[in-house]
Amino acid sequence: MEPFMTPRATLKPVLIPALCALLASAAAADPVDTGAAREQLYRADRVEVVRYHTSGLDEDELQVLTTVAQSQKYYAALAFAPEAGIMAEPTVMSANFHNIEAAREAALSTCNERRSGGARCVIAMEVRPQGWEPRNLQLSADATTHFNDDYRRATGTRAFAISASTGQWGVALGDGAQDEAVSACQGETNVSDCAVVIAD
Repeated sequence: MEPFMTPRATLKPVLIPALCALLASAAAADPVDTGAAREQLYRADRVEVVRYHTSGLDEDELQVLTTVAQSQKYYAALAFAPEAGIMAEPTVMSANFHNIEAAREAALSTCNERRSGGARCVIAMEVRPQGWEPRNLQLSADATTHFNDDYRRATGTRAFAISASTGQWGVALGDGAQDEAVSACQGETNVSDCAVVIAD
């Protein structure tokens, strides 16, 4: 069977070295099997929005942003330039990453690239799975859906690889599944941090 790949992150982040090292070490952990993964993953269709107290936003804007954020796929973060305001070019929402740290960094990096002076961008809100707490295995909403609907129902040798920095992921079945899942995760962009996180 052909490997399955989908790049699902809204934005490709530019990561600072310290975060790259953190994400690489998290992805380098030994893969878990389907049973262990199922216990760690959250429901893909339930989110919670965390709002931060930031200057430059009034209550009406926060309410509108919260409504928009509730329709986003976790893990997501919204960044804006306080001096420009929320309805300005720098504002960005990054969504469908495999952890909140990568979503934050993607939003902040892109927002800061877009701003033309003034204070650096800040995070206004985040979208996480309902009842979120840090876990050893975290997947984006789309990757979680694929795991539940397809991967865990498959039989035989299989592997699930993710890129923590980009939100991309790939799945492969049969002989050589781990190498093929990593290759599918890399896709045409050839990201460097794809690693197998689930293997059976």
